[in-house]
Amino acid sequence: MAFASSRWGDEAGSDDDEQYGDMLPDVQVFGPDSKGIKTVIEYKQREDGVKVKVTQKIRVSKKLKKVSKAVAARKVLPKFGAAVGERANDNISAVSVEQIFLEKPSADMSKKKKEAGDPLAAFANQNASLLVCRICGKKGDHWTSKCPYKSLAAAKGLQTGEKPPEEGDDVPSKPSAGGYVPPSMRAGAGGGASGGESMRRVRDENSVRVTNLSEDTQERDLQELFRPFGQISRTYIAYDRDTGESRGFAFINFANREDAQRAINKLDGYGYDNLILRVEWAAPRADHG
Repeated sequence: MAFASSRWGDEAGSDDDEQYGDMLPDVQVFGPDSKGIKTVIEYKQREDGVKVKVTQKIRVSKKLKKVSKAVAARKVLPKFGAAVGERANDNISAVSVEQIFLEKPSADMSKKKKEAGDPLAAFANQNASLLVCRICGKKGDHWTSKCPYKSLAAAKGLQTGEKPPEEGDDVPSKPSAGGYVPPSMRAGAGGGASGGESMRRVRDENSVRVTNLSEDTQERDLQELFRPFGQISRTYIAYDRDTGESRGFAFINFANREDAQRAINKLDGYGYDNLILRVEWAAPRADHG
C-alpha cells in the first residue's frame, strides 16, 4: 500500500475551491485495473486548516472465505440509526505504535491511600509508640512491670505489679481482687500443688496417643475424627522445631475415660489418609517436680 499526500492548492485549482468552498469532496475510488491496483482519492483538512489530498493505491486480491449464511446476510443489511450517514471509512480504528505503560494498581497503593486520611494510622507509620514506662519514662522499650529500674518505683510511689517476697514464706501470695486466679487457688481446690497435680493426673489418664499420622494432618482433622466418641478437651500435634513439619503423632484428651476407651477400640488399626493409625493410651508424663 502506498500513500501520497500533497497540499490542496497543488492538486486543485481555483475552480475547485469556488465549487466546493469549505466542503470536502467525497472519496473517489478508481479500479481495480488489470493488475489489481485500486486507487482511492480522499480529501482531508489538517488541524492547521490546510486542505490536503490523499491518494492511496491498494492491491486487491480475492480470497475465498467461508462464513455462515447468517453472517453474510448481516453484512448486506441496510444501515440504520446513527450509522445511516456514515461513510465506509469513518469508523476505522487507528493503531498507535507508541509504547504506553499502564500502572497496575496494587494492594499497597490502596492501603497507603486509605491510611493517608487516617491520622491514627499515620501516627503508627512514624514509628511512634504509645507504650511509655511510668518508672523510667522510656517509650516503646518495655512495660512498667518489666522496667530494669524498679528501685525508682518506691521513690515515685508507683506500683510495679510485683510484691517482694517475705523471708521464710514459700506460700504464694493471694491474688488481688479482680485479678486472675489460677485453678489451684480457686474456691474448692485442694491446695496449690495437690490441685495442679490432680488436674494433670485426670488429663493424663484420659489422654490417647495417635501415631502414624501423615504430614498433612491438622488438629481440626483429628477433632472431626475423634469427636463422635465423646467430648474432647485438648488436641495436640507434635511438630519439628526446625522444619515445622509434623512428627507423625498426636495426643487427644477426652473429658471421660470411657469415651477414650471407645475411641481406642474403634480407631486402632483404622485406615486414615492412606495410612494405618495406631491408637493407644498415652504414657503418663514423668514428675519433674
